[in-house]
Amino acid sequence: MPFLRNAWYVTAWSEALIKDPIRITILGEPVAIFRNDEGEAVALGDVCPHRFASLSQGKIHGDTLECPYHGLRFDRSGACVHNPHGDGVVPPGARVRSFPLIERHHAIWIWPGDPALAEPASIPDFSVYDRSDIVSSRDYLHVDAHYELINDNLLDLSHAAFLHPFLTTEGFAGRSRAKVEQDGRAVHSYLWNDDEPLTPLFRLVWDGDGDRVDMRSHMHWTAPSNLFLDVGITEVGGEPEDGPWLPSAHLLTPETETSTHYFWMVGRNRQPENDELGGILHNGIKQAFETEDEPMIARVAANMAGRDFWSLRPAILAGDAAAVRARRMLAKLIREEDQPVAQAAE
Repeated sequence: MPFLRNAWYVTAWSEALIKDPIRITILGEPVAIFRNDEGEAVALGDVCPHRFASLSQGKIHGDTLECPYHGLRFDRSGACVHNPHGDGVVPPGARVRSFPLIERHHAIWIWPGDPALAEPASIPDFSVYDRSDIVSSRDYLHVDAHYELINDNLLDLSHAAFLHPFLTTEGFAGRSRAKVEQDGRAVHSYLWNDDEPLTPLFRLVWDGDGDRVDMRSHMHWTAPSNLFLDVGITEVGGEPEDGPWLPSAHLLTPETETSTHYFWMVGRNRQPENDELGGILHNGIKQAFETEDEPMIARVAANMAGRDFWSLRPAILAGDAAAVRARRMLAKLIREEDQPVAQAAE
């Protein structure tokens, strides 16, 4: 199962990278991430070319990362710039890979593909979390499954009616109006539920009259695996911008073919000073991910036993339209990315 390499993936939340280097495996490749003395985030291949120690276990010296085994130091370009042994001459081949890195929207983004193609403008827009009227919290989950299974899960929100009682109400899926659109490298899944009973989640932030609302659940997927959920409620017949809003980001970074780094962030436009409310919302959503979604997706992956998704001839439901489009788009993008490599080898 190949990956799309010419794309931006999240490696860490900004606040998680403070003092010590971090090791993260991305698309099967171990990477060391650290902040230099200027506070800038740097990403290097984590394996020292001398005796293959992990640079992420080393020390930061200015703009360099020192190998913990023999003290070779590597700058942000990946070049070895310090050899503490013998005459100090740097041996040929003493270099590690350097990755383009951008810090934006509370996250540190890496480009594992061709550095010449790394365009910062192609980072998905999550600037909503930079707004002063939105307060947000962030978290991380490790999932033992291929990342496309998580794409499937997020693009088909009808599962919430059966798997997430805190997030929906009984019969939610059957009452939804749906539409799916596709443009460029994105798929958009729109769900509307009109005159809907308040869900347990939204009851926490509801400040309107009555206990019935109009609800929207719009998931926006950008290839290969960055998703934004626009979910909010308003009084029946009201304007969307007037009601409580809980926008959430779901940023999936493939670790290996069988595991995924799941970075998520949730915001709210109500009671920004209420830390207790923020904690309840965060923990409720976290519980849904960790005790409901993750075990289900991991079991699905185990049942598939490494077999190709389409080879299993899955039954297709109405709610699968967005996920099917995303899978086909992603497969096409990966094929197109691999074509120049294949042609060069001929």
